Amino acid sequence: MRRGLLPRLALAALVLAVAPSCAAAQEHDGIRYQQLRVRGRLYQVVRVDLDRAEVRLFWKDDRGQPFGSLAALDRWLAGRGETLLAATNAGIFYRTREPAGLHAERGRVLRPINRSSTPPPGEAEGNFFAIPNGVFYIAADGTAHVRDTQGAALAVEHMREATQSGPLLLSRNVPHRLTGNPTVARNAVAVCGPRRIALVLAPEGASIRELALFIRDELQCPDALYLDGTISGLRVPSARVDRDGEYVGIIGVTARRPAGR
Repeated sequence: MRRGLLPRLALAALVLAVAPSCAAAQEHDGIRYQQLRVRGRLYQVVRVDLDRAEVRLFWKDDRGQPFGSLAALDRWLAGRGETLLAATNAGIFYRTREPAGLHAERGRVLRPINRSSTPPPGEAEGNFFAIPNGVFYIAADGTAHVRDTQGAALAVEHMREATQSGPLLLSRNVPHRLTGNPTVARNAVAVCGPRRIALVLAPEGASIRELALFIRDELQCPDALYLDGTISGLRVPSARVDRDGEYVGIIGVTARRPAGR
């Protein structure tokens, strides 16, 4: 073997060991779905272009009945002539089947912002109260934001869609201090630009810190909100992704509707 060849082969092997492996990306009506495996962790990513797709929060239908699952929302939208492009569970909820914090739909605040640092009686301490927690929202002008709860409280009147959860996974590229169990499935919503977001699920498990660093370093998104763990789900019909559960709030992505609908 020629001198210098072995070190080059070793370097190449190292690069392959740490480089992300990925399945071919699938694009459909303003979303781009991709699977990536980074440092042994599998991540499912839905990138959303807000100029072509619409992000809305859902809890109950027009009869006041909770959707409860991603599949139920899909069926309801289909009955109204809409196509669900992607959906995931929104922020953490209580045993009473109510969002633990802010939940807004089409400018209507259905649950107020929660600035408490402790749970109410009967509810356990959980990630929601890992301060700082925060809010993901779509503003009235259509731009996407993730802000800490105290800052978001000043902007509620300008929110069109919103969900509150915790912890605030990433804030200006700085990850939350929590580490977390690496065997737990987890999901998050990230803001990658004013009109670009990503829904991210680690279906086989990842620590809270691993999820934060993946979003920051691989997706290049500076802000993200943790949504939930263990029960986290994702539905992407065009990619045949269907991990469902029993949820309260849901983040749904559909093709952009004509003005006035």
